[in-house]
Amino acid sequence: MRRGQDIAVRFPGLYLVHHNLPGKRVDWHEWPQHLLFIPLQGEIRVRVRSGLLIGGPGRMIYVPPMTPLVFQSSESLGERLVCLIDRQRWRGTTSLRFAPTIAPAHQLCKEVLFYLLLNPTTKAARVLITTFVQVLAESLGSAQHSPLLNVQHLDSKVRDERVRRAVAILARDHAREVRMRFVAQEAGLSLRNLNRLFLEQVGLAPKQALAQYRIAAAKDQLLKGSTVAEAAFASGYKSLAQFITVFRRLTGQLPSEVARVGSKQ
Repeated sequence: MRRGQDIAVRFPGLYLVHHNLPGKRVDWHEWPQHLLFIPLQGEIRVRVRSGLLIGGPGRMIYVPPMTPLVFQSSESLGERLVCLIDRQRWRGTTSLRFAPTIAPAHQLCKEVLFYLLLNPTTKAARVLITTFVQVLAESLGSAQHSPLLNVQHLDSKVRDERVRRAVAILARDHAREVRMRFVAQEAGLSLRNLNRLFLEQVGLAPKQALAQYRIAAAKDQLLKGSTVAEAAFASGYKSLAQFITVFRRLTGQLPSEVARVGSKQ
């Protein structure tokens, strides 16, 4: 498919575009449909109110309807699939709802979209689109099992002052070696009650919350130009391999992908 050329097809409930255009930018805008980006070459950045989603080949970025966003693709390469799914079609297939999400690109999703792109008159469109939405929803659900939260509001639903103290300790000391027995003692709780109350009121175990603070801090450092190693050690990780594993699990990206963006800013 030629560089600089868009190919678009429309089906009942779905609009699909193949872009081969580097350096494309869309300023703050919102769409009434569910929006999916699948980069094929180059990198894309989608900024929403809650943060920045960065994706390259092997990733896909989902944005729910009526979510303001800024879109930008890399200057050198810019091939991608963009899919808009009507809300009625979505509701007719799945009841699941998602926040803006970055997830591994599902091979079946790509294959179905390419088939539809190349066969716009296929009689199997309805069945294929239903399958596509089902697989997409399952993939997004898996990606959001361990999303990177907005750690500034991690204690927004906490009612117990002791749990609030524990959250504050994790936020303050995340870059150091943190022992949960010390956190529990400082908060005035036993370790068992710390784990129980923390999970009930924060929705995460204390160790999971600590990982959220560390990865959020590391992501911020990477976007400011730090190397992967610098960000890992500055955020409290002594093992680079462990840092990369946790970073990818919580963000859906490799630290090096975020670092490349930081180096260009």
